Amino acid sequence: MTGIPAVDPDTLPDHAWLVGLLSLPKLGPRRLEALLEIADSAQAVWTRLCAGDRTLRVPQTATEIIEKWGESARGFSIPARWEAMRRLGIEVHSSDDPGYPARLLTDPHPPRVVFSRGQLPAGPTVGIVGTRTCTSYGQRCAFELGRSLAEAGISVVSGLALGIDAAAHQGCLAGEAGGKPIGVVGSGLDVVYPKRNSALWERVATSGVLFSETPPGIQPAAWRFPARNRIIAGLSDALVVVESHAKGGSLLTVDEAILRDIPIGAVPGPITSASATGSNRLLVEGATPVLEVDDVFAMIGHIAPQQVDSKDADEVSSVVLDALGWSPLLFEQLC
Repeated sequence: MTGIPAVDPDTLPDHAWLVGLLSLPKLGPRRLEALLEIADSAQAVWTRLCAGDRTLRVPQTATEIIEKWGESARGFSIPARWEAMRRLGIEVHSSDDPGYPARLLTDPHPPRVVFSRGQLPAGPTVGIVGTRTCTSYGQRCAFELGRSLAEAGISVVSGLALGIDAAAHQGCLAGEAGGKPIGVVGSGLDVVYPKRNSALWERVATSGVLFSETPPGIQPAAWRFPARNRIIAGLSDALVVVESHAKGGSLLTVDEAILRDIPIGAVPGPITSASATGSNRLLVEGATPVLEVDDVFAMIGHIAPQQVDSKDADEVSSVVLDALGWSPLLFEQLC
């Protein structure tokens, strides 16, 4: 990379070598842990990969993949990537660093390192997740929950995906109090995904914090999102599913929350809506029904602040929208 001064590899911190390892193709958290059990340090692992050490073995990993790691490592400049990352304002934290989220220190599957932009807010947190292909009803519910939680001083954790995730963070940022969102993404912090959320991405980094387990420069991949979901769960005091299909990433996040004994809530949806099949099923299985933000306060033991009742629509509009059930209707139904 031009314009970046040469750096003596021996002066680099161990974090820099971890960045290099995590940048290799198909090398995720589990494979990283397996490699670090073999050698004394990340730098030692890197040296062995570059040397084509055939004694390196990783469970459930084909020899061809390990050989590919070696090929990639030999063409990869760790000093250049480290300098570029620092210039982008991206920080990396291990469990020994002050910037590492305290909630993850006791996590059953803590990330070896996390990358961040922004500052982790203090105080209670609530995760809000749901489908990318949400309805207007689900989008409004996520937005209003995000805004109400932010106004109560509660940070909203989500994945910055389209649909429910984006609506929750938009609501968090819309309140007069200026919410402190926490975004957990599945790509490098310099690789905005989806690109449609680029403005929201920057607002989250400015007002709250962005986290990723993925080093800079790495594009999103399907396998990274289930791993990302465990961090969303781990950073949340409670998890609320607004809308979820019968299968999807939201339910994987629920599984991670259950593993961590984190309370689960769900917003009821129309039984005729495929977008609410999974979230309605959670209610049948015992999740807390979330009808208003007070239900979320009860889940985390938060005392609701005294607020003056206000509406963002005039009285007539509110009556009409309530009659419609805040859902789109056919013309015949309106008549």
